[in-house]
Amino acid sequence: MTELTPFALKNTPALIEAVFPANKVSYEAQRERKAVAAQTLTGLGSYWKGRKPLILVRAIILGCLLPQTNDTEKDLLAFEKLMAFDPQSLAKRAFAHNIIKPSDIASSITSDQPWEYFTHNIKPEEESFEAIESLKLPVNLDQLEIRINWRRDISDDIKISLMNEYLELKSSYEEKAILAKRPEEIDQAWLSSHIWPDINSHLHSYGINANSTEELIDQLGILRYGHRPNIGDTFSGGGSIPFEAARMGCKVYASDINPIACMLTWGSLNIIGSAENNQEYIDRLLDKWSDNISNHLFSLKIDEDSHGNKAKAYLYCLETRCPETGWLVPMSPSWVISKKRKVIAKLVPNYDKRNFDIEINTNVTAEDLKNADKGTI
Repeated sequence: MTELTPFALKNTPALIEAVFPANKVSYEAQRERKAVAAQTLTGLGSYWKGRKPLILVRAIILGCLLPQTNDTEKDLLAFEKLMAFDPQSLAKRAFAHNIIKPSDIASSITSDQPWEYFTHNIKPEEESFEAIESLKLPVNLDQLEIRINWRRDISDDIKISLMNEYLELKSSYEEKAILAKRPEEIDQAWLSSHIWPDINSHLHSYGINANSTEELIDQLGILRYGHRPNIGDTFSGGGSIPFEAARMGCKVYASDINPIACMLTWGSLNIIGSAENNQEYIDRLLDKWSDNISNHLFSLKIDEDSHGNKAKAYLYCLETRCPETGWLVPMSPSWVISKKRKVIAKLVPNYDKRNFDIEINTNVTAEDLKNADKGTI
């Protein structure tokens, strides 16, 4: 077996200089961004508008580490397998998403023995039973008024294989990927388990022998730099670059001048990216803190009114003292709370205290909304 030679790829052009599945990466990046609260990293990081999608970070790191060989087509196929864009990975992602139903498959793919995969609602004593049992796929289930389910003894591997056949009938990558989970949502070891024989075979001449992304990254780093790759992000923002780089197996350095950015990056690495047993401890800790805060608010009688309504959100503002009158004035650019529900905050003078009480008015008129939108700034 060929052994790893440190610095063997030191002056070798990176794969990203020759091939890059830009359309697929762009589509997956857009899907990740549109997932909003379903993204892996907290939506709080959206404050940094330039925050990179995790799938884009992964593509760039792999593209910069992988070498070009004399077979560009195989280079691209290997790259797509590592990105989980290949047909088998898409089928696994679709299986995890569970949007494709048995009826979709039975209505689309071809098979001489459909009922080795499915059960149906036609009973043996009914006249149509034998006719149904003799059918070949595809079948029009709506027309025949048949309801089907997976047979209980059908393995997940067979289901994935059938989903692969179903997805191959789609004409574009986008049509396939929309039926599947995003790559970062799925257990990476399971998702990539089928690719390593092909990856190792393609990069055999460099001594690559990996069974996980982390092992591959470590070995490619030794070939290029003599050690595991170091990723530095001096303005880490929402933390997507250090988070995904660390998850891939790189050694990560991150900093930011903004303390919130530092907090988000630290949280991404140490909470979201922590080990499974640590996650359980964190969940218990969060539940404990949540219960303590809820009990404290309940004891203060500020979290629930006499009708049993519980507070969902708190709105606050600062006050500034008017230099001419001495009154304390709440400051806000707008006193509209919800245009859709016609809710505003109204300032009511309190002459005794020389400040303003704030009333919440609902179902107000268009004129009230217009006036409230002027604010006090």
